[in-house]
Amino acid sequence: MAEAKEKTTPVKLLYDVWAAGDRRVSKGTVLDLPVKAAKALIQQGKASRADPLPGDTE
Repeated sequence: MAEAKEKTTPVKLLYDVWAAGDRRVSKGTVLDLPVKAAKALIQQGKASRADPLPGDTE
């Protein structure tokens, strides 16, 4: 049976954060993260949602 892909969502970093492997990701970067990790960064005030508003398509 195939493993279900984890749902992700885009977030924009408000601060520099450290990723796996001691890699720094600069503020302003938009990342597509698993929902759980995105919620944690938003709750900590380190990121904001970066998904488009309904009706916005580019």
